This record gives sequence, C-alpha cells and structure tokens, in this order.
Amino acid sequence: MNDKEVLRQFCHKHAIKVLDTNKRASKYHKVNLQYFTNPEDYNWIKEELVRDTEPLYTVEIAESDLERIATFESQVFNNLKQNGHFNMFEMLMKQKEHEKILKEKYPAVKKAYEQYSLMLKMAESGEL
Repeated sequence: MNDKEVLRQFCHKHAIKVLDTNKRASKYHKVNLQYFTNPEDYNWIKEELVRDTEPLYTVEIAESDLERIATFESQVFNNLKQNGHFNMFEMLMKQKEHEKILKEKYPAVKKAYEQYSLMLKMAESGEL
C-alpha cells in the first residue's frame, strides 16, 4: 500500500475532509553535515539547509476525532506535557534494552532468542 492510499484511508477512518491541496508548504532539510572540521572549535558543525516544498492540506475534522488522535499520540509517544496512560513507547524501549542486556550477559538466552527468531521467520514464510 503506497503513502497516498494510507493517507486516504486515514482521512476516511477519522472523517477528515480534504478541502484544498493547491498550496505549498516549505520544508528545510539539513544536508552535508560536517563534524570536527574546524581545528579551533571541534564542537562546530557545518551544515547546509536545502529548501523543499510539499502540498499543504486544508482539512476539516471534527473536534472529537482530533482529540482521539491527539490522545493516541500522547499515549504512544509519551508527550511530556500530558500523561500518557500506558507510556507504551517508553515501556517498549525499556523492554528492548533489558532484553539486549540479558542476551549479552547470558549466552543461553542469546541462543534461545536466535532460535525463537528463526522459528518466527519460518512460521511467517509458511515453512512450518
């Protein structure tokens, strides 16, 4: 599924009506970053900004749908200005880090994880 189709389905799911796409929005991207090139100050970073544009959408969305999207983002990405109820992203990252430490500390855990990963891949491909 391409990005346009994902966007179309998202708008449909949340009852977002696209009113206009004829305007353009400016975006700036950092390119050609050069680190440690100034012998007088190695903290200095040379960067170039490239200007690009993309379509600017004018949309119409119900307040309840907008609130639901904002609440979901807060829960997943741990918006620090508000309390996400599960702090899912933070919890997943801590779990991944804990598993990494256990795999490094215990060779048997690493071997079991590799076998488990192989079994999952085989199941996904239909080889089991």
